[in-house]
Amino acid sequence: MFTVVIAGSYLLLLLISIFLDPKRKRAAKKFSIFQLLLFSTLKMLLVIGVVVAFAFIYKIDMPGTLGLSVLSVSRQSLGFGALTALGFIVIYVIWQLVALRFVAKREDTRDADSGIMGSLPSRWFPLVGVFAVISLQAGILEEIFFRGIMQSHISCYLEAHWAAVITGILFGVAHFYQGLSGIAGTSIMGVWLGLSFAFTGNILVPILGHVLGDFSCMMLGARSIVDRRKIKSDRDGDTHVGGV
Repeated sequence: MFTVVIAGSYLLLLLISIFLDPKRKRAAKKFSIFQLLLFSTLKMLLVIGVVVAFAFIYKIDMPGTLGLSVLSVSRQSLGFGALTALGFIVIYVIWQLVALRFVAKREDTRDADSGIMGSLPSRWFPLVGVFAVISLQAGILEEIFFRGIMQSHISCYLEAHWAAVITGILFGVAHFYQGLSGIAGTSIMGVWLGLSFAFTGNILVPILGHVLGDFSCMMLGARSIVDRRKIKSDRDGDTHVGGV
């Protein structure tokens, strides 16, 4: 029964992402970065909440359900978290090069300024703040759901490394709004995070790896984002002046 609940929660996540998520590139309305972050947070809290509610009603071990029973803070876990983040960054850089060479050219790039990219601030300080919030939100909530809940449950039926692979792929599919290259790249990163959890048995490791990795990867592209947003702002300003 618990397997059905977890599968249903994941399906709910996909349905919300497909039909309601404002991060979709072709969303009819443009949303502020605050609205995008709020929606993403509530979406993840909802699917986690479904699992938590079931565990509470049927008196299932709550920390174990969320993967938090295997959370421990130590120098070793912090070190493994940093190594996981480093691997995350390496995978990101390699995949970006691969996508740029073989995948990105096949995808429609006309919506580069839509979705979350079109809502990012154009100044450094607010941009870094947004990156920090995105990293914390995704790193904590996504790891609790995908690694803490899903992978832990799947590993009850399969070997730990296969549970990491399956969960990583499901993690990538949940990021479908990033396009085919995004799904593939995020799946690989998801498998890496899952393997770090399987190897250490400590949910803090993939959380740290995800938070630090996400933030570092976004900072790698910060200059490009600031320049692109500035060019777009200048272009919009010129158009407005011309219209007057």
